[in-house]
Amino acid sequence: MFLALGLVLALVTAAHAATGQEYFQEANQAYEAGDFGRALLYYDSAATSVRSPSLFYNRGNAQFKLGSIGRAVADYNRAYILDPSDADIRQNLEFIRAYRPDKMLAIPNPIVQFLTSLLRLPDLGTAKLANGLLFLFALLVLALGLVLRLRPVYWIAIGLGVLWLYSTASWVSWAAEASPNKAVVVVPELTLRSGPGEEYKDIVIVHDGLEVAIRSRRGKYVLVQAPGGEGGWAEESSFEQIFP
Repeated sequence: MFLALGLVLALVTAAHAATGQEYFQEANQAYEAGDFGRALLYYDSAATSVRSPSLFYNRGNAQFKLGSIGRAVADYNRAYILDPSDADIRQNLEFIRAYRPDKMLAIPNPIVQFLTSLLRLPDLGTAKLANGLLFLFALLVLALGLVLRLRPVYWIAIGLGVLWLYSTASWVSWAAEASPNKAVVVVPELTLRSGPGEEYKDIVIVHDGLEVAIRSRRGKYVLVQAPGGEGGWAEESSFEQIFP
């Protein structure tokens, strides 16, 4: 009975996956034909069962063609998390950040950029898996060294420990990048206010595509902070969580 139930569930899962892949193919064909609205509908349908960097990257392209800068930023971010080694994804993410109305005025620190790129050589999933495995292997080799009292075994344990520290730093770096508090403005223009309501004082006007961090929620309003430090309250519907 349980075997039959498992088989049914496996078949249902496979059917959903196949449907998602079919939607993805239909979306790509519509995109190639220049029908970006239809392509977006198919990409949205595919995203319910398919999670891949190519899906988010292609959907981001369709969003950009339709003028939805913020939603394109969100999709490029999702694609980047899944495959940080893809040069096209990184290039499009950099391009759209420079294209959006609200640009970063601060000059990036080249040392910070280099260290960040070094930490993000593995993707998030690989960093998490390596972190657990390296910690386990390092402990096992260290225990073996204590038993055998062989210096080469100690050096191997130290090497594994260094790799574990790197994977930990990589995981922490990715965790900040993939925070559920990270969001993006998805309306053409938005006024951030000093409190959760339209009766509060206007602080700053921001635009479609600006990436922000959600700091607090109150009813239908959220308090957000932009990378430059400015922030304020606005309706939550004006934002899209990048990693809900």
